[in-house]
Amino acid sequence: MRGLALLCKVAPWGLTLLGLAWAQGGEERALVRCLEVVRTLEVQALYREDGAVLVLLGRDRPLLLLALEGGRPMPHAGLPRGRPMGRRPLPFLRELTLARFVAVGEGEYRCFVLHRGRVVGVLRLAKDFTPLPLEGFSP
Repeated sequence: MRGLALLCKVAPWGLTLLGLAWAQGGEERALVRCLEVVRTLEVQALYREDGAVLVLLGRDRPLLLLALEGGRPMPHAGLPRGRPMGRRPLPFLRELTLARFVAVGEGEYRCFVLHRGRVVGVLRLAKDFTPLPLEGFSP
């Protein structure tokens, strides 16, 4: 009886690990693709909002929104509500890297963008590894 109870507790973990092993190949490809995308990010727009500067990054469409506080990028949730500012190059872009793992969600991969070891944003890829635009922005 104890063996059956233990099996019932351990079986879900085994199925989860099996699912992770199956997704492993996709995660590696997603990480490589995210790295390619992060290396090509450009400033698309800047906004001043509540003492911070919001930086909209992307290439052809908006992919990542960060807040600059004291010159350091920080995570920002939501859409920009501040007033637009002129674009300018930002040196911190060269310092953006990725976490070494990818989260697999329903219909997408999520790569964690880092600045000096701190997560500052999430880059999303579709299952075909194309970057997904920020929610709330039209492609």
